[in-house]
Amino acid sequence: MMKKLKIIGIGLILSLLTYSLLSIAFSNKVVESIIFFPIDPTVEMKIAKTDLVLLNDKDKEKYIVNWEVQSQTSDSVYLRQDISLLFEDGRLKAILSDWKGNSSELTQYATYSGKDSSRFLALTFHHGEIHHSDETITSTHKMSKDHLYIIDSSFSTLQSFKEVKSEEQKEWKEILDKVTTKQLEYYWEKAIDFFDIPVHNYDFYSLEEIIDSQESGLLGIDKVRSKIIIGKLWESLYKEYFLGIKTTAGTTIPPIDSSLPLILIAKDYSHLFILIETREGESIKLSQNLAVD
Repeated sequence: MMKKLKIIGIGLILSLLTYSLLSIAFSNKVVESIIFFPIDPTVEMKIAKTDLVLLNDKDKEKYIVNWEVQSQTSDSVYLRQDISLLFEDGRLKAILSDWKGNSSELTQYATYSGKDSSRFLALTFHHGEIHHSDETITSTHKMSKDHLYIIDSSFSTLQSFKEVKSEEQKEWKEILDKVTTKQLEYYWEKAIDFFDIPVHNYDFYSLEEIIDSQESGLLGIDKVRSKIIIGKLWESLYKEYFLGIKTTAGTTIPPIDSSLPLILIAKDYSHLFILIETREGESIKLSQNLAVD
């Protein structure tokens, strides 16, 4: 009997030891995620680039857009991750995501097939998570973007441009910008009315405008606080938009064909809202607390 109890005791000790070792192993495993941590002043995003290019070949009435995302931090960090969103005429059409542990560089490539004249916009968040020897965690991030106008009409040859170089391109840019802006304003105004948001309490930015303001800082906010707000914004976008949108019915649907997000930042900087219209036409409001711990 004593011998049997001794064997059971040894078995229990070995089981607990195995569990502890496995727990340590899994706790040290790098896991893909975008979480905002305090900004690290010693690590910078040296390279942050998004590029859209029209490939020359056309397959079965469809053209092909090449989409490339590159980034590099000044030092190797615990987690590097980039996520990129490709919009066509204000609607999300494709997503890119890649990550590496204990690395500084990331490069991603993809192609997208389209037809008809369109305005493409790619928005990217480049993220780095840094773990220190004293067990503190910091982060670094930067955004990049690119746009591409494509003319695919029976009245002209297939062409693309980023900056207007002809009267024809100017006319197409005005048409595509007007159509996209009108559609987005309709989606956003519909959501504002549906959620009865007091607009005078917020500053409004499209997600593209957030990227445009990263160097100068958001309206009335210094660059340091702007970077904190942008980091928390993308943490929310990653969890509640990029990985899937939770509808009012409680189901989670892919973000594809949803609208370009509108960002509402409270003028007291306490919180922000993200307004989206799903592909089914449902208005969604996401919330993010901006309080600094």
